[in-house]
Amino acid sequence: MNSISIGERLWFEETLLGATLNYRSSENPGSVLFRVGISYQSLRDCNAALGKDACLWTIRDGSLSIYGDPEELTLTFCSVEGEFLETGVSLHGRELALFRYAVDTLSSKQKALLN
Repeated sequence: MNSISIGERLWFEETLLGATLNYRSSENPGSVLFRVGISYQSLRDCNAALGKDACLWTIRDGSLSIYGDPEELTLTFCSVEGEFLETGVSLHGRELALFRYAVDTLSSKQKALLN
């Protein structure tokens, strides 16, 4: 499957059911890797939220929340099992554009496959 890199520690991996958004909390050896599976329907919902002046979107299990505006988005990753872990990353400029591109592209894939 394809991969879309947003930054050094943030990337999407395409899956059969949509995509997985990966985020490594730091470059340190003990860092946490957050992996959030996002279905095609959730990708479409997220893409619609990203198109608004003010974005507020949370995946159903609460492992990922996205909020912001057209100039900056903040992604907050949370653990959903075991020890509570939370971290966030702000995107602006090129990383923001790549993130928007990735969500738009991945959300459109299922439509193309169905036609």
